[in-house]
Amino acid sequence: MNNSIFEDLFVLDMANNHQGSVAHGLTIIDQTADVVNRHNVNATVKLQYRQLDSFIHPDFAERNDVPHIPRFLSTRLSNENLRCFVDRVKENGLKTLVTPFDEDSVDVCLEHNVEMLKVASCSANDWPLLEVIAKAGKPTIISTGGLQLDAIDNLVSFFSHRECEFALMHCVSIYPTPNELLNMAFVKRLIKRYPNITVGYSGHEAPENLEAVKVAVSVGAKMFERHVGVSTDTISLNKYSMDPTQVDEWIQAYKQTKAILGDDRKQSVTDDEKESIGSL
Repeated sequence: MNNSIFEDLFVLDMANNHQGSVAHGLTIIDQTADVVNRHNVNATVKLQYRQLDSFIHPDFAERNDVPHIPRFLSTRLSNENLRCFVDRVKENGLKTLVTPFDEDSVDVCLEHNVEMLKVASCSANDWPLLEVIAKAGKPTIISTGGLQLDAIDNLVSFFSHRECEFALMHCVSIYPTPNELLNMAFVKRLIKRYPNITVGYSGHEAPENLEAVKVAVSVGAKMFERHVGVSTDTISLNKYSMDPTQVDEWIQAYKQTKAILGDDRKQSVTDDEKESIGSL
């Protein structure tokens, strides 16, 4: 399996932080792209697609006791609006990635020439959707929030038998996630269990928490995901989304950790080290 497209990939999920405004969504893309391009990292601003007329059952459309429904409806954008986002991501030199939450949205992703697809944790046992995603033939990232190992085995078997190019994300679906529930050692277990599959970390910790990405790098994660947005006088971010300044700090923390880790091949001894040993 060729996993090079996933290596050291930063997934920046805009989700519904565009607040139903094309202009604001473009601002998020531009400001986030500016940060990742300054750092020269492999990145994407990820979008989420839902065909709400069929995704939300008519009997539930007016209900407010399920908080996701009014949020989805109030931030609704047309498929053409979403295409504008895809085009702007490409214009900024980033990869395009979309989480489709229903089968029809997979077709829209293909119409928009999206490069990669993502399976959300909540869709990991939606087999009709997974079948359509697999048939799309796009490199696919799969989040594993709330899944036990047997369920992850089933996903790996499913996509492997269909000869799909895919990767896994360790994820804890608690918003925001406290440190004691991150269970980052599970990344190492996934890497050992699936040695030919790229494994990453999708985080929902507080945006000022930079320790999580340092640990994720240290245990071998190769992809990193966070929610992103831009606050204004009238828009405030949720407790797990990063603004562009925090994205900058997050990537710096990743780079610093990589530098400290080095690699396991001590290929050369520097002159400074030789001099220090000699003096001793």
